[in-house]
Amino acid sequence: MPLKHFTETFLTVVLGAVIVLTGLLTATLPNLPDGALPWVILFVLSVAYPLSLHSMFQKRRADNFFRNLHWFPAGMLLVWLLLQGVVLGSTLSPDEVDVYTWGWTLPAVIVGFVMMVLFCLKVIRRRVPRLSFLAAILIPFAALAIVSEQGPHFEEEITAVLWDNSLMQVSDSGMLTAWMKTGSGVEKNLDPSENKEEEEWREHLRMQQRREERIADRVAGTTDETVDVEKEDKEDKDPVLSGTGDELRNAGTMPGNLPSSGFGWNLIILTMIAAYSATLHKSFKKTA
Repeated sequence: MPLKHFTETFLTVVLGAVIVLTGLLTATLPNLPDGALPWVILFVLSVAYPLSLHSMFQKRRADNFFRNLHWFPAGMLLVWLLLQGVVLGSTLSPDEVDVYTWGWTLPAVIVGFVMMVLFCLKVIRRRVPRLSFLAAILIPFAALAIVSEQGPHFEEEITAVLWDNSLMQVSDSGMLTAWMKTGSGVEKNLDPSENKEEEEWREHLRMQQRREERIADRVAGTTDETVDVEKEDKEDKDPVLSGTGDELRNAGTMPGNLPSSGFGWNLIILTMIAAYSATLHKSFKKTA
């Protein structure tokens, strides 16, 4: 059974609302790396939306162009990620790529609405109500976006409410530090600290580093073979790290820097882009 006119009109209006909402939320994303987890959340939702409609589109033989339009919000987020990657990999500053998110990502939103208008003009049926609904969504959105850019900056308040918390942020002591930082670019901070508990933690790290260096020297044959093992054990009478993380959990304060753990940010970006491309390829293959 073909997609009914009323259902298609309803989905067109919903898509318009999703595009403007994606534009607003994209403008609220903090710069990377703090914006990594918020971006992943929005991207997963933007992909889940067209996937949830795929079965219905397949059964009702929906127009291919209309199907592909539902991937536009995910494309908006990918462009934002690409620009952030350019900033991280070059000398550009975040302010130089903020033109994309100007006015609640208004340029990208307008492109999406132009594509929807072209679809409405192409299918002929119910042109007037569909174009009226789209205009009723876009015009107030554009007006509020331009007003926000002139002074109030409402998106900053939304950022503070949605993303400015310890769970979403990536900082030296945040919850995502070990997950986000790459192993090659992170060094342990072994400088003396004024905090007693933190200094004890760093002393353990310094001791472990000295022991590892001595072991490496012995393996390389550069250490004198007459070194007394018992004397070495006495020098290191303080306990070494257990490897279980108990020392960190029992410390009064968190250390300034954590060792790297988990996947690197570059691998995360490539994985997300590869998954998105594979999903699009699968969708196009089914509709072909």
